[in-house]
Amino acid sequence: MRDLVRHEVSVQSSGRTDRGVHALAMPAHVDVDTRLDTESIMMALNARLPDDCKCRRVREVDPRFHARFDAVSKLYRYSLVQSRAPSPLLADRAHHFPRNLDVPAMNEAAALLVGKHDFASFRVNPDDGPDDEAPEITVDAFGPAKHLPPPPWRKPRPLGTVRNLAALRVKRQGRIIQIEAEADGFLRGMVRALAGTLTQVGLGKQEPLWVRRVLERRDRREAGANLPAHGLTLVKVTYPVQAFINGQP
Repeated sequence: MRDLVRHEVSVQSSGRTDRGVHALAMPAHVDVDTRLDTESIMMALNARLPDDCKCRRVREVDPRFHARFDAVSKLYRYSLVQSRAPSPLLADRAHHFPRNLDVPAMNEAAALLVGKHDFASFRVNPDDGPDDEAPEITVDAFGPAKHLPPPPWRKPRPLGTVRNLAALRVKRQGRIIQIEAEADGFLRGMVRALAGTLTQVGLGKQEPLWVRRVLERRDRREAGANLPAHGLTLVKVTYPVQAFINGQP
């Protein structure tokens, strides 16, 4: 992008994902000084990006906006292909799962996890590295925002291992089973751990009420194993409408 706007550009994304995770939308913000309109910027970016990464939309935002710190919620989807034979067309987008799953039981368990809880049982080993949503930095260190006070719409970042899981649901579409999780933030590996835990219920290895005990123990060894990264997709990141010029998120 440097050759497009003719000055240094720092790209700040909405967060990080584990290697192998996909994204239908990974918002990012840049501070640029240009006469190009948003449509022209999008077309120019796509001409420069590789085939497996494209820009879907460009919007003008308040100079205090930050793609990570102003995110209100994130929606992830984990996809399972339930079939005896693997699907070569879905092999890199969904995890092959040959055994039958009890979707109603999984939804019963999922409902017990919705709300504000300590999700320490669903994070990776803290010795493996920081969480995706580490809250230490709360100001923009790049662009004009570093000289401005925080915007009024910015909420405090989640602390520790407590998160507000707004929704967790399981749905079947033919042979595809999708586990969707939406929250104000996620711990590192949390969605894949939730998916692995719900499959234990779906297989009949655990009763739905078991997940309540997993929450209470705050011990990663109590929950199900993380499912592989390639089945996970970041679907959407939601922002306050006030952050967008003309109120167009």
